[in-house]
Amino acid sequence: MRLKTGIWVDALIRRAQAGGAFACVVVRGDRDAGSVLVTVRGRDGLMLYTPERNFEGERVWRAESLEEDALSKRIEQRLNFDPDLMVVEIDDAQGRHFIEEPVEALPIKAKPASAPGSPATPQADSEAAAAAARALFRGR
Repeated sequence: MRLKTGIWVDALIRRAQAGGAFACVVVRGDRDAGSVLVTVRGRDGLMLYTPERNFEGERVWRAESLEEDALSKRIEQRLNFDPDLMVVEIDDAQGRHFIEEPVEALPIKAKPASAPGSPATPQADSEAAAAAARALFRGR
């Protein structure tokens, strides 16, 4: 049984406020079954947390650092796709997200090889394959 979105959002806001941060809903969607994006404003910048399913089917959150304009465009795109979306903004000097599920950072793009045709490392190949699989199965 899934927890209703509104209850989850209220609990997140309460955890943030108990931790000394400011949190509020900036886009109010469906409180029963809407999806959620979490933005965090901190000293180090702006972070976007997006829920996804990992290969085991568990919910994890992907963390991504964005500029203000890119964040606005991303939210607008998601709202065009999902009008039930809820967006929670947390303002915390320490940059804490207060999400209790696992949080994973997006992989850093690998630097191109120094010489054309030079062999790639096995680690770089496996990281690229994992990133491609996550992108392919995102949201499923």
